[in-house]
Amino acid sequence: MEANRTNREIAGMAFQEKIRWVGLAVNLVVWGWYFTQVLALLRAGIADEPARFAGLGLMISVIVASTVIWIVAATAIALHRPSEADTRLDERERAISRKAGASAYTLLSLGLVIAIGGSYTGWSHFVTVNAVLFAFILAECARHVLEIVDFRRGMV
Repeated sequence: MEANRTNREIAGMAFQEKIRWVGLAVNLVVWGWYFTQVLALLRAGIADEPARFAGLGLMISVIVASTVIWIVAATAIALHRPSEADTRLDERERAISRKAGASAYTLLSLGLVIAIGGSYTGWSHFVTVNAVLFAFILAECARHVLEIVDFRRGMV
């Protein structure tokens, strides 16, 4: 019974909301895994030269994986309801996106200020780059959550 209710709720979501859920899930799962690997490298004490190269390969593979997963999921959603996928954003959806984007930008800016400050106080390149990346991913997750909340509420 619970599965049927969940399937109906998913089927009733707008295309744009489904896309936001995909983005949030991909960011949380794929980038969450990436940052646990980064923390493991830091805990192992190899945050300098070796970690830079290990981290670069890891980062590239995660970028490729998240892109492929997102494209496959978005394509599957679009193929399920092609008529919804082919519509432009309406005024409400654009307003939701603008509002969430502004809040996410504030979070990103704060994260960048922290990363820049850290670089001036002796953070390694590896830590600084990953702090910037974390700020970006955190801001994207916040944007998706804020958009989903507004889609759910039906408000701007």
